Amino acid sequence: MVAEAGMVMRADVVYDAYKAVKTDHTKVIYMSPQGKTLNQKKVEDLAKENHLIILCGHYEGIDQRVIDKIVDEEISIGDYVLTGGEIPAMVLIDSVSRYIKGVIKEESVQEESFSNGLLEYPQYTRPEIFEGEKVPEVLLSGHHENIEKWRQAKSLEITKKKRPDLLENK
Repeated sequence: MVAEAGMVMRADVVYDAYKAVKTDHTKVIYMSPQGKTLNQKKVEDLAKENHLIILCGHYEGIDQRVIDKIVDEEISIGDYVLTGGEIPAMVLIDSVSRYIKGVIKEESVQEESFSNGLLEYPQYTRPEIFEGEKVPEVLLSGHHENIEKWRQAKSLEITKKKRPDLLENK
């Protein structure tokens, strides 16, 4: 079945579902191309919320009256349109859940891309030599201060090359 142009989710149906799951501490996020673009700061802030409801429109979206009544914030994952908000909701859930205690080790989220405003440094593992390319000597040295300096320099180098826009606000 092909969706008809202009199909909109009914306000009463969405509102009844909302009432069935809301609490006193609920924050409602509507996944929408009209929302502010999701970024790392927003992800970390949302991870601190007690109860999130993620509202996903489909086709043309949701009746504006229910959006006006229950939505606290609209979030977009980029400047493009999908058939529905389910995939953006999965992106939001995955990125936020990483900051929930017990999901992954806390130190795992401290040195990632965007956690300090830069892209992450390169990662290496065994074997020490692969296809003629060696793991950088500093990483094999065991000298933690030099390793940290190398990581910071590489993060800056990669960010300048791949995402210089991230350095504009620094």
